Amino acid sequence: MDRLVYEAATSGDVDLLKKIEDGDESPDVLYKKTPKDNNVLHIAAEFKQINFFNDIPLEYGSSLFWATNKKGNTPLHVAARVGCHEVVKFLIEHAQRMLIDPADQESGPADANAHKELLRKTNSQKDTALHVAVRNGHVGVVTLLVEADPQLCSFTNSANESPLFLAVRNGSANIVLYILNESPVIPSFHGTNGVTALHMAVTRKHLTGKGIVETMVSKNHGIIREVDELGWTPLHYAALGGNLEATKVLLRLDSDTSYILDKSGLSALHVAAYAGCTKIMEEMIGCRPDTFDLLNDKGQTILHAAVLGEQINAVNYILKNPKLAGLINEVDDDGNTPLHLAARQHNRPIIRTLTDDRRVDKTAINEEFSQAADFFLGDNFGEQTIHNRLPKLPS
Repeated sequence: MDRLVYEAATSGDVDLLKKIEDGDESPDVLYKKTPKDNNVLHIAAEFKQINFFNDIPLEYGSSLFWATNKKGNTPLHVAARVGCHEVVKFLIEHAQRMLIDPADQESGPADANAHKELLRKTNSQKDTALHVAVRNGHVGVVTLLVEADPQLCSFTNSANESPLFLAVRNGSANIVLYILNESPVIPSFHGTNGVTALHMAVTRKHLTGKGIVETMVSKNHGIIREVDELGWTPLHYAALGGNLEATKVLLRLDSDTSYILDKSGLSALHVAAYAGCTKIMEEMIGCRPDTFDLLNDKGQTILHAAVLGEQINAVNYILKNPKLAGLINEVDDDGNTPLHLAARQHNRPIIRTLTDDRRVDKTAINEEFSQAADFFLGDNFGEQTIHNRLPKLPS
């Protein structure tokens, strides 16, 4: 690209355009590209030069509006990325007038929906301009695009990410609320690897307090039971992240999700125990008391999960709850009690906590005919800790 053309586009100097109109400069200079295949309008959009767009002769500029660079981005994608409200508005309002001979493949479709075709044009990652605007947090541009074409909210890119999912992942509450409340169409909730916008929302505690979780479920009630590639529901995610407020909302809206197990047989309560989120555990058990009976694919209880997660606070919570006493010596499919697992992990604080409890069977034998103390052969602390707490035989 000629230096003078490049500088005119970056600075918004419209003298070049006037020379073209007056016949003093060849219009061919407008079609020159940079090494990344950016044309003058890509550059003008990058530097937010609305005057360059306003003054470019449409008979020359039409194909430039549809042209893509090496990443498949149109000038509209660029304007959306940098948040240039004026350029985006210009492109929306003038798309119809930008058309030239429909036989010209570079000019785009020549019909009444031409402006929508321009807005829906995707880059090499299948991002529309709305995806780009959302990803960069430009709420003003998002508003313009959604008002012009609400169906953009239903488009997903090559990673299966919807604009709503991107907004939630970025934590952009204002954009999330705008898409949910102002779009006349139900937006797509899709995200990567089966993760939906609701899964992502419950991991963002600041979004929960804005009523976003309730609004999402009201728009698409089935979303509360959607699972990702691991089989996790939004409740699993809330449990792992310790989002108590989101957990309360999800349980209130559909408490049956407490019983949904992932591909490893883990319930959301297992996840909460593994993560040591005792307030989440208390909320779940209070809502659906029998969920503590759920076993994973290895026959493990929530106490096994708490031990495996090395969460002594969760272990203490279970030991102190009389209603959960039946879990203390329950064995998994390999015959391991929670004490076996604690010993296998050499977790001294949990071993001490379990062996201090008289209800714990210190002599239980698993399927390999091993006691918990056997995992500590050669380790004086482990053997002594367990053996010292064995019941004394009468002399």
